[in-house]
Amino acid sequence: MATTIEDIMYDEMINELHHEVVMKNAALEQCIYIFVEGESEEATFQMLLEDQLCGLNFEKIGVVIANYNGIGNLQHAVRLLRKTLSHDRPIVVTYDDDLEGKSKLKYLSEPLITPFKIPQTPVVEFGNGSWGGSFEEVFSPDCFLRSCFEGEVLPGNFTGSPSDFSLNFDKAKPWIPQLAKYVSVTGCHPASINKVLLAENMAHNCDPVPDAFIKLAETVLDLRKQNPIKHPDDVELPI
Repeated sequence: MATTIEDIMYDEMINELHHEVVMKNAALEQCIYIFVEGESEEATFQMLLEDQLCGLNFEKIGVVIANYNGIGNLQHAVRLLRKTLSHDRPIVVTYDDDLEGKSKLKYLSEPLITPFKIPQTPVVEFGNGSWGGSFEEVFSPDCFLRSCFEGEVLPGNFTGSPSDFSLNFDKAKPWIPQLAKYVSVTGCHPASINKVLLAENMAHNCDPVPDAFIKLAETVLDLRKQNPIKHPDDVELPI
């Protein structure tokens, strides 16, 4: 039976689909990890980085978010990573630019690790006179204040008001401790603040996306250009 144009077109379509699936799997296997500090970041980073302004396609480029569950675990997370098959791929480690985060930079001095502080530019002053910030301070003060009082960020028995908190809010001092203090003054426990929901509120409320995420997306794209996804058959033969 003679081969028809339709047969050739069908074979080409199948080959293209096969190539797409192969490269999709290769992107995941050769992924670039973005290490994040906690649940708030894990819940929001992908949404923010895939925003139209950032334009980071996680599936196509091969990006995976990994939560190292607190800056105190960073050293151990990096040590364990060295013992896995992922030790030869680039990793972006994000960390809060607070006092504890600054003290852990010594664990990030490896060629394949790109440290990325959050926020990129100092926002608040700490008790020792140094400046920096944390995840919440990537966003604008107005976005933070609005997000604190949406949904169930604060406990049901909370009796404070947005206007009262805003009146005493100092944007040059760490924001979460101020919210925790205000919550405790009203008789609620600071641990009752739902920080993950607060993070999700800020991610939805911010317009535009904070510059730090645009910069982070650019960093990941640059790393992918330096480390392009290879087809599984693209290997050097020992000849």
